[in-house]
Order: sequence, then structure tokens, then C-alpha cells
Amino acid sequence: MPVSFVDLGHKPMAPTELRRFTSRFTARALLDESARAYRDSGMAYLRLDEDEVFERLLNNQALLRLPLVRIGTNVSAGVDERSWKLWLSAG
Repeated sequence: MPVSFVDLGHKPMAPTELRRFTSRFTARALLDESARAYRDSGMAYLRLDEDEVFERLLNNQALLRLPLVRIGTNVSAGVDERSWKLWLSAG
């Protein structure tokens, strides 16, 4: 199975690609609350709706919980080895 790695520092994620993940998960679920960027942004103290969180993720992709994995229509956020193995075994 071919694998593509994208360095978000060099090529930011397109809004449509980020929407693929936020349509499956919420934008808030994609936030990496343990990341320095999250702490430095002060987001823990803000009340943001989903659209505002999406815009923050789009503008500062260091806030994303990585890895974001897409295989066909399947997506995962963060380390999810169980899902990855299931997808691979399904072919």
C-alpha cells in the first residue's frame, strides 16, 4: 500500500482535507491539548465554537493532534493502531 507523508511545516493542510477529518470528528477533538502551541495560544481559557476552532486549526496546524491518517474514506486522528490494523486487514 503506497504511503504519503506530508510535513505540515512545509505544506499546510488544505481546508477541504481538514474538513474530511472534522466531518468525522469535531474540530475540538482534533486539538492536541498537550501541545505547546495549545498552551501558548491560551485556547484552554477561550470559549470557541466549532467554526472558530476549525479556523484556529487551519491557521496554526501545530494545534493538530497527529498523526492524521486517511485511507480511502477512513480517517483517524492521533495514534489509533487498532483502526489502522483493521483497515489494512480489510484490504
